Amino acid sequence: MNKRQTAIISGISLILMAIIAGFSVGYAFTELYQYNQIDMLKDNVLNNQGLYKAMLLGILIILILDLLVSYTLYKYFETDNKKISSISSAIRIIYTVIFGMATFYLIKNLQTDEFTNKNINANFQQFQSIWNGGLIIFGVHILLIGILMKLHQKIPKILWYLTLFAGVSYIFLHILKLANSGSGLVMNLEMILALPMALGELGLAIWLLIKGGKDLKLINKTSR
Repeated sequence: MNKRQTAIISGISLILMAIIAGFSVGYAFTELYQYNQIDMLKDNVLNNQGLYKAMLLGILIILILDLLVSYTLYKYFETDNKKISSISSAIRIIYTVIFGMATFYLIKNLQTDEFTNKNINANFQQFQSIWNGGLIIFGVHILLIGILMKLHQKIPKILWYLTLFAGVSYIFLHILKLANSGSGLVMNLEMILALPMALGELGLAIWLLIKGGKDLKLINKTSR
């Protein structure tokens, strides 16, 4: 697999993850779980089993793509700085494992008949707490990716600035969410930071699809 192929796989995977996360976490999860309507949780999950299972399937696909991206981004950036690229990859794998552990609590809610609203709510909250902890680690990964983008010297400054900002935002926001997830300040900050946090990886994904590894490909062609 050459550098251009690695770039394309990384770009497609990152974009797919963003789309699937938009459905599973952005839409389905918020439809199924509303912390201010605990008394309706059991009925909500029972009456929306199709949506619940689709959400879980989406998360499973995201977990697989996360592992794939851990490898492809490592391969793409290893020539810029192998040590940082290796650490970044390892951190993303650790994050993926934590995300998988959090998802276990969502899977437990499939046993709805055996649970009360209180049990179901506890599982949703465990998912969020563990995932928020994982997203702090993910923020460190994003920071390292931003550094690798800078070292690459072919990626526009605005993209690696955005990625570095996204990494700091992930860390700061999810530390606050762990400390006080229901506060108005945290919710407002999440709304404000959502776009720049998303633009970091999406900007890299689009660049990888359009330009990633192309210079190496052209050199290889002219040398034949």
